Amino acid sequence: MTPSRRLTASFAAVLTLAAFTPAPAADLVPALTCDQLTAMSWSGLVLDEVSEVAAAANDPAHCRVLGTIDDEIHFELLLPLAEDWNGRFLMGGGGGYVGSVQNQALQFAGPRSVLSRGFATVGTDTGHEGSGIDASWALNRPDREVNFGHRAVHVTAEAAKTIIRLYYGRDIGYSYFLGCSRGGGQGMMSSQRYPDDFDGIVSGAPAYDWTGLGAFFLQTQQALYPDPTDLSAPVLTDEAAQTLEAAILGACDGNDGIEDGFMTDPLGCDIDILSIPGLTAEQRRAAEVIYGGAYAGDRHIYPGFPFGGETDAGGWKQWITGGGDGIGPDIPNLHYAFGTQMHKYIIYDAPEFDYSTYDFDDYYAWEEQTRGAGKILNATDTDLSGFKTAGGKLILWNGWSDPAIPASGTLRYYEGVAAGDEDADDYVRMFMLPGVLHCAGGPGPDFVEWIGAIQEWVEEDEAPERLVATKVNQGQVEMQRPVCAWPAQAVYDGSGDPKREDSFECVAP
Repeated sequence: MTPSRRLTASFAAVLTLAAFTPAPAADLVPALTCDQLTAMSWSGLVLDEVSEVAAAANDPAHCRVLGTIDDEIHFELLLPLAEDWNGRFLMGGGGGYVGSVQNQALQFAGPRSVLSRGFATVGTDTGHEGSGIDASWALNRPDREVNFGHRAVHVTAEAAKTIIRLYYGRDIGYSYFLGCSRGGGQGMMSSQRYPDDFDGIVSGAPAYDWTGLGAFFLQTQQALYPDPTDLSAPVLTDEAAQTLEAAILGACDGNDGIEDGFMTDPLGCDIDILSIPGLTAEQRRAAEVIYGGAYAGDRHIYPGFPFGGETDAGGWKQWITGGGDGIGPDIPNLHYAFGTQMHKYIIYDAPEFDYSTYDFDDYYAWEEQTRGAGKILNATDTDLSGFKTAGGKLILWNGWSDPAIPASGTLRYYEGVAAGDEDADDYVRMFMLPGVLHCAGGPGPDFVEWIGAIQEWVEEDEAPERLVATKVNQGQVEMQRPVCAWPAQAVYDGSGDPKREDSFECVAP
């Protein structure tokens, strides 16, 4: 019997999908080599491929493990060599409907890669294969919805932790999660359902209320494309979006003391959209929906978008308005894609669903189906007492100009947590990035050293108050600005270089 086979047998009690309960450090056997991992197997989990990867320009040599849990949940685990491991685990989230193995920690780490920092890191496809804007995999498959909704991230994290302990022969010091969009929602879900999985979580632009967002997306498309047979030209044209943006920036860009094409506090912009000249009544109505959010009668389902991002590349045209060639055949924009797919295949299991005839006066009549999907997909619980008790720390952030996840919705969640616990700042902080689109992009500074920030909070008890956001253009730093723990905001000193972060200070309202 090989050493790895002996190992598998001795760990039979802990290597089970039901719990993946990690063995205590004292019980760990000598570390395994990458080759020895190949022989590992246990009920519910298969290692499909284990290989040694040579050092490259940005990454050191490491062991790559591809595995499958319960036949459909695929993952990729990257393990630095023992001498390079920092003793920590970092899981990355996925975007959209995922559908391929994704690890956003690799994407959003910045110039210093995750592996060069010494983290063992994993990502998953959440239990299905397909395009990130396709939800047809969920049709009449509640098991897949549960995996996508929350289970796949949990069991992948537990499996990865077990393999890490076996590979290095010692326990993990700290476990982290980093994600944006769907990945941000996955992080929030972990803090609510599985509060012991991660010591620190960074959730950016989190898709945490899928049914609310889905309703909002349907309403934007009803206002923009009332005729489902013509998806080539939205009611709100590119020219109309330019008219809106010009009026808004003309009224409010200088409110923060700097005219730079974006606003530090778009919620503080006082302008009446209906009074802007040059728009048709139908265009004003569409703008009202986009900025005002989703309603069923007089009940507010989901907040609308703050001002910003109307004409930015990667902004409204890609996500909300669309037109022309769009995202693909019969898909004018990403709101249309996500909203229709969600209702066809997840909420109602009705591929014939027609967004244009959906009557929101009946929205709550269908509450049973909506709530059923929400119980699986939504991470809306503002009671984080379990995460607090576990000692976890959560950083939330959103770009103010995000055209996918309204920053006001993320802010609403944070304020819900704070309203329920006067000590919420001990374990959750919120940051708003001015002029930043969905996860990145836009005229504002969009990179923050989130990994370092969450490590300092978890490991050194240094709660983040002021972080530096950087905008890089062609490899050069174009500008930097502080982002402040909400509700504080960065205030310009009135004389310094507005592209330098030391020309600002964080001021509480």
